[in-house]
Amino acid sequence: MTSADKTFKVPVRQFVSFSCRSGDLDHTGPAGPSATEGQIAHRKLQSNRSKNEKAEVKVTADINIDDCLLRLSGRVDLLEDNPTTPRIGEIKSCYAPPHRLPASAVNMHWAQLKVYGYCWLRKMQTDNPDQPPPAISLRLIWFNVITDEITVDEVMFQFNSLEIFVIDAALKYVEWMQIIQAHQQQVKTSAQSLQFPHAGFRDGQRQMAAAVYVTARDKGTLLCEAPTGVGKTVSTLFPAVKAIGEGHIKNMAYLTAKNSGRVAANESILSLQSKGLIISAITITSKKTSCHCSNGTCERNSEGRCPLTIGFFDRLPKARLELIQTGVITPQIIDAAAHEHQVCPFELTLQMLPWVSIVICDYNYIFDPLVRLSHFMENASKYLLLIDEAHNLIDRSRSMYSAELDRFQIKRAISDGAGKADLLSNELVRVVRSIDRWATTSPEPESADKKTPATITRAVNKCTDALASTVENNQVLTESQADVAKELYRYLVIEDLFGDQHRTITSQKTIKKGRTKNRYVNVKLQCLNASEKLNHSFKQFRATVAFSATLRPMKFFRQSLGLPDTTAEMALPSPFDPEHQGTYICNWVDTRYQARERATQPIVDIAYEVYQAKRGNYQIFFPSYVFMETVYNAFTKKYPSIPTIIQERGSSQQQRTEFLSVFDNDNATLAFAIMGGIFGEGVDYIGNKLIGSIIVGTGLSSINLQQKLIEQDYVAQGLNGFDYGSRYPGLTRVLQTAGRVIRSEGDTGVVVLVDQRFGDSFYHDIFPDHWQVKNSVSVEALQSQLQEFWGVNFQLA
Repeated sequence: MTSADKTFKVPVRQFVSFSCRSGDLDHTGPAGPSATEGQIAHRKLQSNRSKNEKAEVKVTADINIDDCLLRLSGRVDLLEDNPTTPRIGEIKSCYAPPHRLPASAVNMHWAQLKVYGYCWLRKMQTDNPDQPPPAISLRLIWFNVITDEITVDEVMFQFNSLEIFVIDAALKYVEWMQIIQAHQQQVKTSAQSLQFPHAGFRDGQRQMAAAVYVTARDKGTLLCEAPTGVGKTVSTLFPAVKAIGEGHIKNMAYLTAKNSGRVAANESILSLQSKGLIISAITITSKKTSCHCSNGTCERNSEGRCPLTIGFFDRLPKARLELIQTGVITPQIIDAAAHEHQVCPFELTLQMLPWVSIVICDYNYIFDPLVRLSHFMENASKYLLLIDEAHNLIDRSRSMYSAELDRFQIKRAISDGAGKADLLSNELVRVVRSIDRWATTSPEPESADKKTPATITRAVNKCTDALASTVENNQVLTESQADVAKELYRYLVIEDLFGDQHRTITSQKTIKKGRTKNRYVNVKLQCLNASEKLNHSFKQFRATVAFSATLRPMKFFRQSLGLPDTTAEMALPSPFDPEHQGTYICNWVDTRYQARERATQPIVDIAYEVYQAKRGNYQIFFPSYVFMETVYNAFTKKYPSIPTIIQERGSSQQQRTEFLSVFDNDNATLAFAIMGGIFGEGVDYIGNKLIGSIIVGTGLSSINLQQKLIEQDYVAQGLNGFDYGSRYPGLTRVLQTAGRVIRSEGDTGVVVLVDQRFGDSFYHDIFPDHWQVKNSVSVEALQSQLQEFWGVNFQLA
């Protein structure tokens, strides 16, 4: 090991966070002061400093421990360089008076200040080796961002006491870093010798893997369309691991919107592990999913606190050591460790992020302005982003940069909290009144505005202050109040980010039930285009690979995802025999909204002929529930003996499981589902589980004000608004749905596209190359074509 290998450079704040934290997880409610509020507090106090004080003074200190050099560095907020009694001030912004802050947070503030004091006295000792270091005055300066009140706590410290404190913390840090360093060397060595985990590369895999490796090596950006069967997950993870082995990247984040994607990523890493790879990986699951209080395995105490947060940092070290030695840390392993060590599973996951090579998580932990994790932002230059199912990120990013307030939801929170938090209830009432006043400015059921409602913003600001006071006073929020609190904080953040790509959309209606009138108003700060926000994020990371089975046309996805013009593009061919899929267009059926009544019987006839040509499991997808239910009723009335199932509105998890279970048997069921929904994407129907899909319509979104505004935004960019806002996203839904049929080399099936618009060259020019599309001019022609497909190429069952 070289001398450089034995040197650990660490900022004071990071050092203290690791080595000096003890006690409870902070329980400060939905949110604390923002970074902007903290910066304002610092500027205000630093500008008012005395003439003897300096601001933002850099301090450093080198500590030798176990043949290792620990190099601390940081910046002191305020410093009075007095040779006899130096003074250091650390500024902290807060919502609550210091005596109401959690003890663990206050201890952390003091720990940081003590390390700064030690660093400065070490400098004085170095500058004047013949003089013993003097005592130092350390001041914690709290600035209440709500009241502008300043509270100062000042204590004198001797050098010896500070040295004992810092050396003890340094021992803990160096001991851990030696473990991490040894582990990272094992990762690098095993990655260098790692071989591809399968007998050979499938068609397209080698090309994709090579492109991913080059992207990581050259700090580039890649947009890759990899059809089903290429093996996208291992084709990205394997070359990324090799890039770690060669030192081109240090970490990677595998982003996926669906649980199935997270499972696939874990399975691929385990397969690499079975081939000799030593690596650490972790999956972040949502707090709501992983929380033991939510799933019933833990109960909050009388103060509403989770016992797994009490003493969390005292029990963390053992759990952390156990997990880093595990390798691939699945959600199940996190859950088991949380039970064993009695710590919060979600926070345990977050505490492991700095020490693992691979993080598997949802998009929002990288891109959402409220949810994104500081770990990624602070270490972005070390990370390669692997974005699975990247076509989903366009709509997801819009929602991440949007916020809404629902009058009915807030009224329910007021009702649920009656008598429990009077101040909060009063402020929530004022928010409702501000929404009502804003809604009266437009009598239309739906309206859009280029500005945000100032009256609502003022009311929400006051309400979040009341929320902070409620939590400070140890009052427990009801579930509905907590839900509204999240929306209020999101509203303020998005209001602050509101720009040219945003509109305020107000929806309102009154529903009369007997003598009672219920008023519903929704105010939404809608992001129409998040490409600039995504582009800003991508620039911070070392490299980015965005991939999916459906990225057609690539120009649309590159622009809508905010990827740079220099992005490399790759479209791989399908590895499956094209003869295994029959693709038929019934363009004699008009499925547009005004023609749906006439289309019902032809669709019933088409579904029957598809089913009769070869009995098996089929799905038929629709653009709306009303249309689906109409055809379903007509079909079951005419063919009651054919087994059917229909997707329920707002399906529960149990209903979803029951729906999918029909594909595991031989009942030959015709399943009715919604295009672009949970059953049309991210589900693998392998083998005979699904032998055909009938897709009704071109996947266009319903026409509403929001959709029109999105199209107008594309026009403002000089693009075809209808194509970019509707037709391309609609075609993606069609292609994703059609992609459920052929999932492996042995699969065989049919895709039937029902809509006259599928005959347009617009669609034919973008259809996948391996589709051998045939026009079916009538139901009789379709019947003949299906018989030929199943009869000639494959023996009829």
